[in-house]
Amino acid sequence: MRGGDVKKLFFRLFFLVLFFLIAPGVIHAGAEEAGTVTVTHAAVYIRSGPGVSYPIAGKAAENDTYTVLQKDGDWFQIRLPQGNTGWIAGWLVETGTPSAKQSKQGKQGKITADRLRIRKAPDQSAAIVGTLEKNAVVTVTRAEGGWVYIESGNVSGWADSQYVQTEKNKNAGKMAENNVSAAIVAATSLNIRRSPSLQSGTVATVTYGTRLEITGTDHGWYEVELEDGTHGWVAGFYVTRESQAKRSSEAEVTLHSGTNLYKRPQSGSDTVGTAKAGDRFPVVSEMDGWYKIRLESGTSAYISAKAAQKSDTAVKKGIKGKTIVLDPGHGGTDNGTTGAYGTLEKLVTLKTANALYEKLKKAGARVILTRNSDTYVSLSERTAISNTNHADAFVSIHFDSAEDSHTRGHTTYYYHAQDYDFARLVNNQITSRLGTVDRGVKFGDFHVIRENTQPAILLELGYLSSPAEEKHIVEKSFQTKAVAGIYNGLKAYFQ
Repeated sequence: MRGGDVKKLFFRLFFLVLFFLIAPGVIHAGAEEAGTVTVTHAAVYIRSGPGVSYPIAGKAAENDTYTVLQKDGDWFQIRLPQGNTGWIAGWLVETGTPSAKQSKQGKQGKITADRLRIRKAPDQSAAIVGTLEKNAVVTVTRAEGGWVYIESGNVSGWADSQYVQTEKNKNAGKMAENNVSAAIVAATSLNIRRSPSLQSGTVATVTYGTRLEITGTDHGWYEVELEDGTHGWVAGFYVTRESQAKRSSEAEVTLHSGTNLYKRPQSGSDTVGTAKAGDRFPVVSEMDGWYKIRLESGTSAYISAKAAQKSDTAVKKGIKGKTIVLDPGHGGTDNGTTGAYGTLEKLVTLKTANALYEKLKKAGARVILTRNSDTYVSLSERTAISNTNHADAFVSIHFDSAEDSHTRGHTTYYYHAQDYDFARLVNNQITSRLGTVDRGVKFGDFHVIRENTQPAILLELGYLSSPAEEKHIVEKSFQTKAVAGIYNGLKAYFQ
């Protein structure tokens, strides 16, 4: 062997020994990067790169868990539910390991179908490996495209997820403790999906303002339940969590940079104008990183919370000193509905509003009636009265009608997500006082609450189309109870 060959062999052996000395540390370091992170804050932005200057790629909710792909400084690259990737700040998460995540898998559930076929693979054409009866208890270990893998006794296999009702997961319990039990749809139209994936099938479609009960979370998705009992999943960035829809009465923001004024709390929505640094606006409400502000024209717009500094002033509790606008529905040439015995809605709404007016005045409120006699007032005039007076609350009073004369009860409507709690409080008190059928709190696309920049609800206090209910509605005792219910609801709202 020549001298040059000996040198080459020596260097090869040297680098081979060096590799075996260093490689275990490299492999170990790589293993430390793998694992999971769990979000520790209520709402966290996921970005396209490792830094706050990168565009926002999505949002994560508290307790959401993601698989880590790599780390860059204080940022983790994570795998998102849709299969793509994003980056999340390390100071907003806590780290874990794959084994820790796996130990959390497997939750209890029960079969909701009368007789459910269990298949060998997640496909309707796959072979049947067994069947389970209704209410059979199962353990769900994983999900895939609208299917779940379940185990129950000697039976194990894949089942259609819509027929397997799982218990609320730990994230749901955490949310309930933080008073986050529902979400309000923030998109014009939103698909409810079988599983937490945009590729999953649709089980229902809901519209803007719909309230959904949250029963669980999974990587930025919410498991929800509709009023009819339908279960499904919605992407978290299309809804506003109820606890985030908080009113900020008597607060204002000062812009520290120029910004667009948006129609909706979404950066991609249409704009209504621009504002410059130093401009100040009253805050109507705040939700999920956005302020709803009141413009000089009386209309409203949305700005990103990042562009402004909020300053709070002390908000006095109670009805005293509050500006409350009462809106007796219809009037003048507009009779509204007519009862089975001829009762005109326009007259009974005015009667109720006048009685409530007196009760609120005695409590020290500044009360404004949109009409105080049998006169016609346009819908736009009614909302303008509320907006220009910066009402602390707007209550539109109505009575309902239906083709079925047996339909009875009261309903409370809201339009803007942040008004749901207002509607709920008033509805609860009306139910307590009237004792009639509670038809619930519902989203309503009515002009006087849709175009209102102030806290606004619309009440349907009963059905004039029901002869039995009409008789009660015109009685003084009914009016007294209805007024007490609305008053107590306003009192609860201002606490």
